[in-house]
Amino acid sequence: MHPATSPLGYGKRFARIADHGRDFSVALTESAWRHRLLYAIAMAALIIAMGVGSVTGSMPDFGVLRTYGFYILVAFWIGGSGFAIFRLVWLAAVERNPSPTRAFFASFGAFFGDAGRMANGVNAMAALMIFISAFSVLKGAIGIIAPFYWDAALADADRWLHFGRAPHEWMWPLLENPSAVFAINFAYNFWFVTLIATVFTAALARKDTPLRHQFFISFMLVWLLGGFFIATGFSSAGPCYFSRIGLGAEFQPLMDALERANQTYSIWALSTQDMLWSGFTGASSGSIGISAFPSMHVASAVLFAIYAARRSVYAGVVMWCFAAIVMLGSVALGWHYAVDGYAGALITIAIWKAVGKALSVTSTTDEASSIA
Repeated sequence: MHPATSPLGYGKRFARIADHGRDFSVALTESAWRHRLLYAIAMAALIIAMGVGSVTGSMPDFGVLRTYGFYILVAFWIGGSGFAIFRLVWLAAVERNPSPTRAFFASFGAFFGDAGRMANGVNAMAALMIFISAFSVLKGAIGIIAPFYWDAALADADRWLHFGRAPHEWMWPLLENPSAVFAINFAYNFWFVTLIATVFTAALARKDTPLRHQFFISFMLVWLLGGFFIATGFSSAGPCYFSRIGLGAEFQPLMDALERANQTYSIWALSTQDMLWSGFTGASSGSIGISAFPSMHVASAVLFAIYAARRSVYAGVVMWCFAAIVMLGSVALGWHYAVDGYAGALITIAIWKAVGKALSVTSTTDEASSIA
């Protein structure tokens, strides 16, 4: 009888599984305590959402997690498959490993067998799922609580800042080129992939560093403070809805240019804008609301760039370039006034610095307490 299939072999195997289970349970508990501030912010957002929902009639729906979960799993599957292929090719062609498949599965097992890494991932994602459920209610409530009344002022501010012209008017060479519009639209939509990749990279980090917590706390506060409280105070719909809210045809040339490009390539922004408007007006369900100021696409892209730059200079350069493209796309596709993006970037930088300072003070206090 082979030792691995003998009763003694099975006993050792079950003992190892039990040990891994105990290790994971301990790591999960310790990680949950370290993530207590993330859970606190998520629960605070949920309480706020319940209060707002009692007014608007839209309470937190945890069923939305099924939709987000599906998108996350699909993105994780595609990204994981791509990484697996890249890793195998790297092992075989670059490292010239004599057994690349065995080496790959060994590294795969080491990655997912790391109790601390998995515990960090579970707690970070659990807190984020609670937060997402809350934010979906808050986002949809903005237009109900504060009907759009800042669009005209934001459009005027844009012209004042950009030498008497609307920012998109400086982009006509791009907007008149359907291929360029499609490329911008593709990059703008790629923001979601970037979000998933960045969140998963931070969530599944082996070391639970202060930088990791700074990222997640900043992430939640950027969306809660910027994406709800500031967005409610400066409630606006954006250039693509300018005429629909009765403010005139100032941005119709921009929308006409996008429609012309849509005749050659599918410009997804247009169909998404129609979908959101249908949800806002009640013609259909599923919308999570409309809000232009500040631009959360730009705000989060800047956050990703700041975090990436702290991890790697090269990654930081790439992500800062991506943030600039998102800023460009937010205006070219009619989603935002340029000031929306500027505000989003400034809000993110301010929150990142404030969170970093707070964590530094907390860490110093904890060290002093342990010495005492």
